[in-house]
Amino acid sequence: MTTERYQPSREHTVQHQSLRDYWLKPTGFSAGRLPELTRRTALSVITPSLWEQPPLLSTLAASTRAPGDEHLQRGLAKPPDAPAEPITEVTLAPLSGNEASRLGDRLQRRGVDTLSTAELITLLLRTSGNEQMHQRISSLLMERGSLRELLRIEFGELSAHLGEARAAQLQAVLETARRLTLPSENEKYAIKSPADAAALVRAEMEFLDHEELRVLVLNTKNQVEANLLLYQGTINSSVLRAAEIFRPAVTRKCPNIIVCHNHPSGDPTPSPEDIEVTEQLVQAGKVLDVELLDHLVIGHNNRFISLKERLLW
Repeated sequence: MTTERYQPSREHTVQHQSLRDYWLKPTGFSAGRLPELTRRTALSVITPSLWEQPPLLSTLAASTRAPGDEHLQRGLAKPPDAPAEPITEVTLAPLSGNEASRLGDRLQRRGVDTLSTAELITLLLRTSGNEQMHQRISSLLMERGSLRELLRIEFGELSAHLGEARAAQLQAVLETARRLTLPSENEKYAIKSPADAAALVRAEMEFLDHEELRVLVLNTKNQVEANLLLYQGTINSSVLRAAEIFRPAVTRKCPNIIVCHNHPSGDPTPSPEDIEVTEQLVQAGKVLDVELLDHLVIGHNNRFISLKERLLW
């Protein structure tokens, strides 16, 4: 038996005068063997088409196809009648080089305070260069009025503007920023004025879309022993029980409490119900020997009202 060495025929040999000719002229495959590979481009090498497989790979793929995979033989990714796959947000878009460089240069050279709120969120969410997302962020801020109002927005509404991944990322950052305003837990917080008490609860109550009532339990040095959430919803005399409000102070043997509740409307002006509740609590405190030092109404934009200063009990 003699072994014949394969000699390429003239049909399979193409001489190229330059590298440019190599990319632009036919590759040497005859039109009858592989009609879809009649011309090469530089782009096809960088991102090859899914349909352009070498002859050997095409043969192996054809031999392993299931009988019902005729749509693959016709070059289709899936059958024509197959349901559309849902689009899900998997990863955040990378920063655009030019836009990220511009915002980064401004931050480094002129300080972070020179960036607008929309630009800060854009840089934070890694959406620089995405004009559509930048417009969504701007419209969201215009709709809400300020960055502080984003603390009050529900996740569903936020994700409708930004998508679930970016909405979760933004809420996590906003919550981190909110917690930075809370007093340190390493030492007890001392209250010397109504403003001190308001500063303690403002971060937790100012941005709520519903009413809450908190009780600050104070020791003999007016240091906060406990900051307790007791009620959620409309606060009026029909739902409040003095025993529940004073019990934390009685069990801890503390002589003073401060009651705080918020107005979701943002206006801290006390209502007639607020005044009625306060008068009832003052009388109950005298019976239980626990003094109600103050009743604060928390509003928006760092506003609050001390009912002790209003009623002078």
